[in-house]
Amino acid sequence: MELRHLRYFEAVARHSHVTRAAAELHIAQPALSKQISQLEHELGVALFDRVGRNVRLTEAGESLLPHARAVMAQVEAGRAEMAERIGLRKGRATVGAPPTVGTQLLPAVLANFNKRYPGIELRLHESGVQTLLDLLETGLTDVAVVTLPVEDENLTVVPIFTEEMVIAVWRDHPLAERGEVTISELQGEPWVLSPENYELRESVLLACEQAGFAPRVVLDGGETDTLMHFVAAGMGIALVPRLAVQGSTNLVSLRVSDQHLERSLGVVWRGDRVASPAARALREFLVEQLRRP
Repeated sequence: MELRHLRYFEAVARHSHVTRAAAELHIAQPALSKQISQLEHELGVALFDRVGRNVRLTEAGESLLPHARAVMAQVEAGRAEMAERIGLRKGRATVGAPPTVGTQLLPAVLANFNKRYPGIELRLHESGVQTLLDLLETGLTDVAVVTLPVEDENLTVVPIFTEEMVIAVWRDHPLAERGEVTISELQGEPWVLSPENYELRESVLLACEQAGFAPRVVLDGGETDTLMHFVAAGMGIALVPRLAVQGSTNLVSLRVSDQHLERSLGVVWRGDRVASPAARALREFLVEQLRRP
């Protein structure tokens, strides 16, 4: 068993999808599948069940995952200790964020960070809040932008801003000219939803429940950016942060007038661990660049 096998295994387990994991790892999907098969052959057990295009951990895979993450965290800790010896001329730092933040805010911020610290290699994890908190716990992410509140006394939390949640519709939708809408008016509309591990999904279900109905779901499980493409194509509507529709010419955002819906974001990191110089520089830069009055 080699370290790369554990890294590949952890990525596939986190994404529940070989192709998405391969894209993150910058390797071809067939090559990744072969590496996973080699690991399974070496261990003598199946680590994943294949379900259509997705995969899910077997019982053996569930048992291996925390060990794999612990080994990877130890390796990262060793790299961090070595980085202390050379300061910010070299290093590596990992940031996690929900897709809307990764798409709309981080490109410019991380590009500026790279200009200031060109020797630091950056890694990005895009996922829901619970997955990001798990990655912080295991040491696989140094700092994350997450939806607040978070309940963990070991996390340092710096609020950065609060944004309005809106209903996204395609530009030719009958409601597109309204400007605002009530959730209760949307009972008969088709909805597209985020995956189960995303807090955005729970916000939709709760808002509809408070309005007295369950949403009629026509698409279940897409990343936020992907969902916006389905909304723009006229397939359904979605409740999303305003950031998600920012800059789109094919989408219209409608304010919600009968419920107070918003999300607050914060930069968080483990306060009970010693961070590398690169990780400290990254979290300070994120707070500096993202914090709004």
